[in-house]
Amino acid sequence: MLGLEYAKSLYEIHPDKKLCLDEFKTFMNFYDELSPVMKSPGVSKINKKDIIKKSFKSFTDDFIYFIYVVIDNDRFTELNSIYNEFIKLYNADKNIASCDCYTDKKLNSKEKLEVIKYLEKELNQTIELNEIVDENTNGIKIVCGNKTIDYTLESRINNMRLSI
Repeated sequence: MLGLEYAKSLYEIHPDKKLCLDEFKTFMNFYDELSPVMKSPGVSKINKKDIIKKSFKSFTDDFIYFIYVVIDNDRFTELNSIYNEFIKLYNADKNIASCDCYTDKKLNSKEKLEVIKYLEKELNQTIELNEIVDENTNGIKIVCGNKTIDYTLESRINNMRLSI
Protein backbone atom coordinates (compact mmCIF):
# COMPACT_ATOMS: atom_id res chain seq x y z
CA MET A 1 0.00 0.00 0.00
CA LEU A 2 2.78 2.41 0.91
CA GLY A 3 4.66 1.48 -2.26
CA LEU A 4 1.60 2.29 -4.34
CA GLU A 5 1.17 5.73 -2.72
CA TYR A 6 4.78 6.68 -3.44
CA ALA A 7 4.58 5.26 -6.96
CA LYS A 8 1.42 7.28 -7.67
CA SER A 9 3.11 10.44 -6.44
CA LEU A 10 6.10 9.93 -8.71
CA TYR A 11 3.86 9.03 -11.62
CA GLU A 12 1.84 12.21 -11.16
CA ILE A 13 4.78 14.62 -10.82
CA HIS A 14 7.09 13.33 -13.55
CA PRO A 15 6.14 14.80 -16.94
CA ASP A 16 7.90 12.12 -19.04
CA LYS A 17 6.64 8.72 -17.88
CA LYS A 18 8.95 6.69 -20.15
CA LEU A 19 12.03 8.64 -19.10
CA CYS A 20 11.02 8.26 -15.47
CA LEU A 21 10.66 4.49 -15.91
CA ASP A 22 14.09 4.34 -17.56
CA GLU A 23 15.63 6.34 -14.72
CA PHE A 24 13.95 4.17 -12.12
CA LYS A 25 15.22 0.98 -13.84
CA THR A 26 18.75 2.37 -13.95
CA PHE A 27 18.53 3.48 -10.32
CA MET A 28 17.33 0.03 -9.24
CA ASN A 29 20.37 -1.53 -10.95
CA PHE A 30 22.42 0.18 -8.23
CA TYR A 31 20.02 -0.56 -5.37
CA ASP A 32 22.12 -3.34 -3.83
CA GLU A 33 25.23 -1.16 -3.88
CA LEU A 34 23.43 1.86 -2.43
CA SER A 35 21.38 0.00 0.15
CA PRO A 36 23.95 -0.35 2.95
CA VAL A 37 24.72 3.37 2.90
CA MET A 38 21.12 4.52 2.42
CA LYS A 39 19.84 2.29 5.23
CA SER A 40 22.64 3.24 7.63
CA PRO A 41 21.57 5.45 10.53
CA GLY A 42 25.21 6.55 10.81
CA VAL A 43 25.08 8.41 7.48
CA SER A 44 23.19 11.70 7.61
CA LYS A 45 20.32 12.38 5.23
CA ILE A 46 22.29 15.29 3.80
CA ASN A 47 25.19 12.97 2.95
CA LYS A 48 22.81 10.39 1.46
CA LYS A 49 21.28 13.06 -0.78
CA ASP A 50 24.75 14.26 -1.77
CA ILE A 51 25.66 10.71 -2.81
CA ILE A 52 22.51 10.50 -4.96
CA LYS A 53 23.09 13.93 -6.49
CA LYS A 54 26.70 13.11 -7.45
CA SER A 55 25.98 9.56 -8.61
CA PHE A 56 22.99 10.32 -10.82
CA LYS A 57 23.88 13.69 -12.37
CA SER A 58 22.09 12.98 -15.65
CA PHE A 59 18.76 12.15 -14.01
CA THR A 60 15.84 14.58 -14.07
CA ASP A 61 15.30 16.83 -11.08
CA ASP A 62 11.84 15.33 -10.57
CA PHE A 63 13.26 11.85 -10.08
CA ILE A 64 16.13 13.03 -7.86
CA TYR A 65 13.74 15.03 -5.67
CA PHE A 66 11.54 11.97 -5.39
CA ILE A 67 14.51 9.95 -4.10
CA TYR A 68 15.20 12.78 -1.65
CA VAL A 69 11.65 12.38 -0.30
CA VAL A 70 12.23 8.63 0.04
CA ILE A 71 15.42 9.38 2.00
CA ASP A 72 13.75 12.07 4.16
CA ASN A 73 10.99 9.65 5.12
CA ASP A 74 13.32 6.69 5.72
CA ARG A 75 11.59 4.64 3.01
CA PHE A 76 14.61 3.35 1.10
CA THR A 77 13.70 -0.20 2.18
CA GLU A 78 10.37 0.29 0.35
CA LEU A 79 12.01 1.16 -2.96
CA ASN A 80 11.53 -2.30 -4.53
CA SER A 81 7.82 -2.15 -3.74
CA ILE A 82 7.58 1.43 -5.07
CA TYR A 83 9.38 0.38 -8.26
CA ASN A 84 7.08 -2.60 -8.84
CA GLU A 85 4.00 -0.45 -8.29
CA PHE A 86 5.37 2.21 -10.65
CA ILE A 87 5.80 -0.42 -13.38
CA LYS A 88 2.19 -1.54 -12.85
CA LEU A 89 0.95 2.05 -13.16
CA TYR A 90 3.02 2.61 -16.30
CA ASN A 91 1.88 -0.64 -17.90
CA ALA A 92 -1.78 0.07 -17.14
CA ASP A 93 -1.47 3.59 -18.54
CA LYS A 94 0.26 2.39 -21.73
CA ASN A 95 -1.91 -0.77 -22.14
CA ILE A 96 1.05 -3.10 -21.69
CA ALA A 97 0.66 -6.63 -20.36
CA SER A 98 3.67 -8.19 -18.70
CA CYS A 99 3.55 -11.93 -19.32
CA ASP A 100 5.72 -14.73 -17.99
CA CYS A 101 6.41 -17.44 -20.54
CA TYR A 102 7.57 -20.77 -19.09
CA THR A 103 9.22 -23.19 -21.52
CA ASP A 104 11.60 -26.12 -21.30
CA LYS A 105 14.02 -24.41 -23.70
CA LYS A 106 14.81 -20.87 -24.76
CA LEU A 107 12.58 -19.69 -27.59
CA ASN A 108 14.27 -18.59 -30.78
CA SER A 109 13.43 -15.11 -32.08
CA LYS A 110 10.78 -16.41 -34.52
CA GLU A 111 9.00 -18.42 -31.79
CA LYS A 112 9.14 -15.51 -29.39
CA LEU A 113 7.65 -13.17 -32.00
CA GLU A 114 4.85 -15.67 -32.71
CA VAL A 115 4.01 -15.88 -28.99
CA ILE A 116 3.99 -12.08 -28.68
CA LYS A 117 1.77 -11.65 -31.76
CA TYR A 118 -0.64 -14.32 -30.50
CA LEU A 119 -0.86 -12.69 -27.06
CA GLU A 120 -1.29 -9.18 -28.49
CA LYS A 121 -4.21 -10.42 -30.59
CA GLU A 122 -5.69 -12.45 -27.70
CA LEU A 123 -5.35 -9.73 -25.04
CA ASN A 124 -5.55 -6.63 -27.24
CA GLN A 125 -2.52 -5.17 -25.44
CA THR A 126 1.14 -4.56 -26.13
CA ILE A 127 3.05 -7.51 -24.69
CA GLU A 128 6.19 -7.47 -22.59
CA LEU A 129 7.32 -11.10 -22.56
CA ASN A 130 9.53 -12.46 -19.77
CA GLU A 131 11.00 -15.80 -20.77
CA ILE A 132 11.55 -18.29 -17.97
CA VAL A 133 13.33 -21.51 -18.89
CA ASP A 134 12.22 -24.39 -16.68
CA GLU A 135 13.38 -27.83 -17.79
CA ASN A 136 10.42 -29.38 -15.93
CA THR A 137 7.98 -27.61 -18.24
CA ASN A 138 7.08 -29.85 -21.15
CA GLY A 139 5.61 -27.37 -23.60
CA ILE A 140 4.70 -23.77 -22.92
CA LYS A 141 2.77 -22.00 -20.17
CA ILE A 142 2.05 -18.28 -20.27
CA VAL A 143 0.83 -16.24 -17.32
CA CYS A 144 -0.48 -12.72 -17.97
CA GLY A 145 -1.92 -11.22 -14.80
CA ASN A 146 -4.82 -13.47 -13.82
CA LYS A 147 -4.99 -15.22 -17.22
CA THR A 148 -3.07 -18.45 -17.84
CA ILE A 149 -2.56 -20.13 -21.20
CA ASP A 150 -1.29 -23.64 -20.60
CA TYR A 151 -0.02 -25.83 -23.44
CA THR A 152 2.12 -28.09 -21.28
CA LEU A 153 2.02 -31.85 -21.64
CA GLU A 154 0.62 -32.13 -18.10
CA SER A 155 -2.22 -29.75 -18.92
CA ARG A 156 -3.11 -31.60 -22.12
CA ILE A 157 -3.17 -34.94 -20.27
CA ASN A 158 -5.39 -33.48 -17.54
CA ASN A 159 -7.77 -32.07 -20.16
CA MET A 160 -7.96 -35.50 -21.84
CA ARG A 161 -8.78 -37.10 -18.46
CA LEU A 162 -11.58 -34.62 -17.90
CA SER A 163 -13.07 -35.31 -21.33
CA ILE A 164 -13.20 -39.08 -20.75
